[in-house]
Amino acid sequence: MLRQENDGLQKKLAQLICENEHLRNQVLNLTTTITTYDLVHQPETNNPQMPIRIANSNNGLLSLAEETKKEFLSKAVGTAINWIPVPWLKLRNPGSLGTIYVSSSCIGVAARAFATVPFKPIKTIELLKDRPSWSRRCRNIDVIAKYPANNGGTIELIYTQYYAPIIMACARDFWTLRYTCMLGDGSYVVCEKSISGSDAAPSSPAALEFVRGRMMASGYLVRPRDDGSTIYLVDHMDLEASSVPEVARPLYESSELVAKKMIVSALHYIEHVANEENDKQTPACREDPAFLRSFSQRLSRGFNDAVNCFSEDGWTLMNSDASDDVIMSIRRTTIFGAYTTSDTVICVKASCLLHNIVPASMVQLLKERRSAWMDFNFSDHSVAFTKAACFSYPGHNTHNLSGAPVLLGHTNHEDETLEVIRFDRSADLLLTVSSGDIYHLQMSNGMEDNGFGACSELIFAPVDRTIPDDAVLFASGFRIYLLGSHTDTNPSTDLTSNEASNTRNGAQAPSMLILAFQFPFEAHLQEEVVAMARQYIRHVISSVKKISAEIMTPGSNPEMNSTEANPAAEFNISLESTYAVNLATLICQSYRSSLGVDILGFNSQSTDSAFEQIQFHPYAIICFSYTAAPVCLYSNQAGLTMLETQSDNLQNLTVDRVLGGSNNISLYSMLPTINQQGYAILPPGQCLSVMDRFVSYGQAVVWRVHAPDGSIHCLAMAFVDWSSVQEI
Repeated sequence: MLRQENDGLQKKLAQLICENEHLRNQVLNLTTTITTYDLVHQPETNNPQMPIRIANSNNGLLSLAEETKKEFLSKAVGTAINWIPVPWLKLRNPGSLGTIYVSSSCIGVAARAFATVPFKPIKTIELLKDRPSWSRRCRNIDVIAKYPANNGGTIELIYTQYYAPIIMACARDFWTLRYTCMLGDGSYVVCEKSISGSDAAPSSPAALEFVRGRMMASGYLVRPRDDGSTIYLVDHMDLEASSVPEVARPLYESSELVAKKMIVSALHYIEHVANEENDKQTPACREDPAFLRSFSQRLSRGFNDAVNCFSEDGWTLMNSDASDDVIMSIRRTTIFGAYTTSDTVICVKASCLLHNIVPASMVQLLKERRSAWMDFNFSDHSVAFTKAACFSYPGHNTHNLSGAPVLLGHTNHEDETLEVIRFDRSADLLLTVSSGDIYHLQMSNGMEDNGFGACSELIFAPVDRTIPDDAVLFASGFRIYLLGSHTDTNPSTDLTSNEASNTRNGAQAPSMLILAFQFPFEAHLQEEVVAMARQYIRHVISSVKKISAEIMTPGSNPEMNSTEANPAAEFNISLESTYAVNLATLICQSYRSSLGVDILGFNSQSTDSAFEQIQFHPYAIICFSYTAAPVCLYSNQAGLTMLETQSDNLQNLTVDRVLGGSNNISLYSMLPTINQQGYAILPPGQCLSVMDRFVSYGQAVVWRVHAPDGSIHCLAMAFVDWSSVQEI
């Protein structure tokens, strides 16, 4: 399905390229017959009807271009800026050598790189000029005018727009002059700098939803070599950080972020193209790399569009009350694919601060514990659900435990994963919803990101075979930024004052969570869908905060709790933890609500707490996460003894080992029964201990453990009259 969609996009792209070239030739033929136009005499007011003109000579622009080139070279190979190497920012491809630098002190933010690439200069410049292909932040780039210079170079007037990465700041745009020329030694220079009305240039385009940024002399110097090129890249800009709320200002004042999001992204893109042309694929890449990159870009663009909701794309703000905790926007559209009867989409977005959280660990938890935030009871909004959300979001009795996500492959080396997830809808309480699978295309990235401003994302969108090739995916998901650095990570950050100010004295910087969800529907259902979407997004926020509270405690060291340092940290629950105490209460309450009686031996009036009664209960009680790849969350003392394991080794247990034994029972086979009545009774059978010894039990019960908000938190299992099987 995805291949067919990608093939259609490739054909459409080829057609657009041909049409663009034809129009370009027509413009060139037209403008060559027009007398030379001197931009110095152009009126200040832009006339959108005026065709692009090519000037044979313009001393004002050429002088500005030469000045830009001189400033750029003084930064790229000179000493205009004091550059400091950033050793923890490295290119992952061993075939590419390079060093990344950031400015120690300058106006705005600046980063520089020196690297070797396998392409000749012309191809390298072509790739670097195609900014939207390698920068997820770049919304579009337009060449407004193009002028040949007397020295054989080319002067272009460029208008560029960048997405805002967060919902509390405006997007940025730039109006620049770009100068491409060749030096006397055969090297190529492409330099760029912001221009204003006082320069010898026309007035710039303007957009109300953008804050005008200022680009100081930036660009790339490309020198040919036998096996490719050597390039010097410089990005130096002022992002107008003063217009951003103070809590998010570090994201706009970090040179390291510019290095990661701009320079490193450009170099990685060149590496990817080189690998594709040489038919080099990573072992985990199951699909064509260009195919994967195309869909990851569509997902990213769809999510960026949701975060920004530009009015020029048709979005209208619905709630202007500053006291509201969520932002809602609406737009009319006709490109819906599966939503053939829908003509409107609502986007609901919000942000919040999380403390003592590593973004990559949090995204991993959001993937593993999807049911905690996605499993929402839509019964109060049955009409809105059946007409809108049921095609995008699983219902209360929808599960995806039938199998693990299907890995399509990795992009950006191993740092970005593209997967397809199938949700099986069975026995839905809303009888008006027909059974059928839901497919999500899911992308997670930033899993290896660290240092200042670490960013991780989990983005998904419903897909099917009917989605048009030109349709923007209705992407929803999460973006998590660390508003500083991990404590005691990368001590060299003290060299750059902006970043260091957030982590002095051992303070752990907070993380900002940005989430946006889209709901397509029919226009006449707007009131009901708005109410449903608002409740859903608040449920998601509440669930995410609970998950973050479980995996991190105040004052804990994020590095020691990260999955990279300790893979079991996400699910390893100590006996003294608040989570284990709360889980014991939920186990007892859910057992009573599902089976109608208290678990045998439990006494709510006892002086012993619920945790103590569950922890030392004679039944072997074990809990698994309600996810595609269930993870063991908890076991009481009897369960540890039965399975011959320790509490710190629970993450190695699998459902198949616990339920398998000699009965060939699978969790998937029991789910219809569990979803229908809330529990399932297992006949006498056997399970395998960690030491590969059989353990028999007289009876077992599996039931759903519900969180306070009604969502399914996990599955609990209790084994009765268990004993080790004596070997003969």
